[in-house]
Amino acid sequence: MDATLPAALDGRHVLALPAGTDLLTLVRAWFPDAAWEREPVAASVARPMTGARFRGLAVETAATAPGRLPVADAAVVGPHPLTADEVRAAGLRGDGGLDLYAIDGDASPQLTAWCVAAARHARGLLVPATRTQVVVPDPQAAPGLTLWSPVPLAPADVLPLVRPAMIGARVSPTELPTPPGIDGPPLCAVTAQFEYDGAVTLRSSRGEEVPAVLTTLDWREYGPWAYRVRWHPPDGEDPESPLSAIARQRVAPTIARVAAALWRTAGGTVVDEGGFVVEPSELTRRAVPPR
Repeated sequence: MDATLPAALDGRHVLALPAGTDLLTLVRAWFPDAAWEREPVAASVARPMTGARFRGLAVETAATAPGRLPVADAAVVGPHPLTADEVRAAGLRGDGGLDLYAIDGDASPQLTAWCVAAARHARGLLVPATRTQVVVPDPQAAPGLTLWSPVPLAPADVLPLVRPAMIGARVSPTELPTPPGIDGPPLCAVTAQFEYDGAVTLRSSRGEEVPAVLTTLDWREYGPWAYRVRWHPPDGEDPESPLSAIARQRVAPTIARVAAALWRTAGGTVVDEGGFVVEPSELTRRAVPPR
C-alpha cells in the first residue's frame, strides 16, 4: 500500500500517532533524559471561506510549527497534523486525525525499536522513507502487563483476588520459595489454563531493576514488587501463527482484568511489554472483550 504524505516529510521515515498523543511521554519511556530542542508551536491561521455568500469571511484553523526532539543520535520532528479526511486521502489507516513525525537522521536499531513499540502502544503506524508500504504494529502482539507496586501481597491473598478476573479458565496456585535476601511474603505464581487459548500466568517477585519509564515518575507512584501477567500459547502452537493471534486477542481482556484487580488492591503503576505506562482508564478499555 503506497502512502502520499506532505512534501516536508519526503525522504524520511515517518511515525504516525493518533492526534493529540503526547510524544514526549512516549519518548521518555525509553529515553528518560529526552527534552525538546525546539518545542512545537500551535497557532491560529485565518483561512478564507469560499463561495459568494461568505463575502470574504474567514475561519480560524489550527496550524503547528513542528518541534524537534533529539533521540538516540537522531531527532523526531513534528507534528505535521492531518485531519481525518487528509488521513484517508493520504492512503493511511485511522479512525480520526493523525500527527506525523519525521525521523531526522540515521535511525539506530534502538530508535527503530522504539518507533515500533510506540506505534503499537499508541495504536499508530509507520511509513518508511520509500513510501511503498504502511506498517501497522498489532497492539495485541504483546498483551502482557506488569504492576510495579510498593505492596507485597501474600500468596493466600493473591488467588482470591485474581480468580474472578480469570473468567472461563481453570485456576491453580503455585507457591515458590523466597530467594535469600528478599523480605516480605513468599513469591507466588498463579496459572489460568484455557481450553483452547493457552494459559495466563501471574508471577510476583521483587524486581532488582525497574523499567526506565518508572524513573520519570514520583517514587511514590510505584514500588519494587513486580506482578507480571503473561500469556502463553497452547502447547506446541507457534506464537506467531494465526491461531495464536486469535487466542491472544481472546485472552487479552483477562490480562487487563487481572492487572486492574491487583492495582486496585496494591496500588502502583502498570507497565506494558513495550515499556510504557498503562493508565487505569486504559486497563478498563482493554478489559472489554473484542466484538
